[in-house]
Amino acid sequence: MEKRKKGRKLNKRLRKIMASINVMLLGGLTACGKQQMPPNIPLQDLIVEYPLENMSCFVAAKDGTVYQINLEMEMEEEESGYKLHRFNAQGESEKYINLTDYVMVETLAVSEDGKNLYFTGQDDLGLGIFSCNPENGTITKLCELDFFDRVKQMVMIGDKLYILGLSPNWQSNTPPSSGYSFGGERLVSYSVATGEATQLGFDFPISMAVDDSGKLMVSGYLDKNYCLMEYDPLKDSMQVRSNLQEYKFDRFAVCNNSGDVVYDYTTNSRGLVLSDIDNLAVEAELYPDTFTMRAGVLYAGGRIYCPNRLGNLVSFPLDAVQRDNKVLSFLTREYGTLTAPYGCGYQMEKIELSQEKFTVKVLARDGDYDLCMGESFDGDASNLRENGVFYPLNDLPGIEEYFARCFPYVREAATKEDGTIWMLPIQIKVASILSKEGVLKENEISLHQNMTWEEYAQMLLKMTEEQRSRISISSGFLQRIFARQYFSHYHTFEGGLFEPAAYALSQIYNIRCGKKATPEDTIMQSVMGLEALNYFPGRTYYGEDGVFVGMPKFSASDKNIASCIFLAVNPDSKKRDEALAYLADLIAYQMKLEDVPYFSDKKEENALNNALYEVYENAEVVFAVDSDIYDAGFEEMLSGKLSVSEYIKQTESKLKIYWGE
Repeated sequence: MEKRKKGRKLNKRLRKIMASINVMLLGGLTACGKQQMPPNIPLQDLIVEYPLENMSCFVAAKDGTVYQINLEMEMEEEESGYKLHRFNAQGESEKYINLTDYVMVETLAVSEDGKNLYFTGQDDLGLGIFSCNPENGTITKLCELDFFDRVKQMVMIGDKLYILGLSPNWQSNTPPSSGYSFGGERLVSYSVATGEATQLGFDFPISMAVDDSGKLMVSGYLDKNYCLMEYDPLKDSMQVRSNLQEYKFDRFAVCNNSGDVVYDYTTNSRGLVLSDIDNLAVEAELYPDTFTMRAGVLYAGGRIYCPNRLGNLVSFPLDAVQRDNKVLSFLTREYGTLTAPYGCGYQMEKIELSQEKFTVKVLARDGDYDLCMGESFDGDASNLRENGVFYPLNDLPGIEEYFARCFPYVREAATKEDGTIWMLPIQIKVASILSKEGVLKENEISLHQNMTWEEYAQMLLKMTEEQRSRISISSGFLQRIFARQYFSHYHTFEGGLFEPAAYALSQIYNIRCGKKATPEDTIMQSVMGLEALNYFPGRTYYGEDGVFVGMPKFSASDKNIASCIFLAVNPDSKKRDEALAYLADLIAYQMKLEDVPYFSDKKEENALNNALYEVYENAEVVFAVDSDIYDAGFEEMLSGKLSVSEYIKQTESKLKIYWGE
């Protein structure tokens, strides 16, 4: 029998494609050729931080001076309240002004010459606009805002302030039934020179920003469509600049002569993006750690200002982050963009395909995409690794330094037998269990590294029903890990490891866990990698008490299994050089990250971090094999409808055929 290549078994369509590929002369692909440009400066080296807790609003002048208002709670009650802080262009704090006589201070604006500040807040007489001299701290009330319940935004153009506020029930027209939740928004201009206030004719404004030429860009709802509208104060005229298919974002900024829009949105896990105002489908990712929902985003003096996810203000020069590239097509499986890496300022168009269509396109060597992202744990990973043709990355700037910091198995997963580096690993996720030492002791549970399936089953069987209800590890997750562990490593059932482990798993198959597993009350939970510590309840919750161990194994000497998310370059791409330049920038960015658990030099004197290090050190990347070889009868075996011996008997022949033995 002809020996089959390792990897996923091909269906008819894939076989035809592979047959056509095999007759092509593919030996000409080498890593030699044009030397790639060195990577750009990584984002982390461009960031300026303005440390201030409890920020309520901010503004920046064109010279880089930054003003922030925050709410400070002091031990002495008379010292508590709002404060206006000034930072220089280097992020150094220079002075502050007490605003303790005001509440609801939520917006801040600066004059074009940077000499006057304006804020909205509430004093003893009610909500109003106040001017402030940043040099001597003199504060003057300009007007009452008795037509607003609260103010969402304020910007300044010339001598006019534009105030976007909320007045519930003022609007007679009916707002849209889906998308943004309107609460009586209306837009008013106020002349500092004359004291005149005028309502502008926007029925449903959402947010606003000032462009380079002094025009006001407003996002809102008009004629049954969400859109971006441009208001010219000199002509008192409005035009629609861009129609949106649906509500996409709230706060935004405009730059590059109103040609580009900067924003983030809840369904995008990659933070702040920049899009052409005429094509919002193409996004350049500028900053991955932002949260603009409350304080917004600002473009001023060539810099982008926004709060990070911790609420602290940061800024960076737009021209140093934004890349002037042709749009790169980024191919991934459905929902793959949720785990996509930071885009380093490159314009990218994400293309999400079903698993089969994704595999077909890659193996067919279609030239209409530039980058593809895959995951070793799922689908056709072995097939892509063995049969896919990708551009070699051996000469990619920074890749040797990158692999030198990784655990050796990361390089091994990315390298073919002939030494060709076929992909760039961008995330390693080790299947693990997370808990707290105090919780385990309280429940008299022993959880340790290198636990076997038999030991895990015994532990679960000894637990009470109430304890099991607080175990956030599903039966489906256990089965998935079990199958990946065994069938990715072993070509036969000989050796006796499978039967006792399968029996142990069948013993706990019908035990339903997790009925009461709230984040605060969970005894232990399953995780894929580090992501559980980056979200609620996070590192602070686990801290020094955290316990992090690999999933149960067939043998205590086995490695922890890891999934690798990777990027590969289409060798037939017409924008291959730009795709390679992006990967070089991504490497430079990744090398600056602090929470990369597969970097071998990250061990610290901290119980949780040391546990992470140990789990990742003792791991290996697994490439998924064709589930058709083991799926039939697998569930029946675990549920007791089929004996383990019968399952082994009917599956052994499939294994031998698959591995060509």
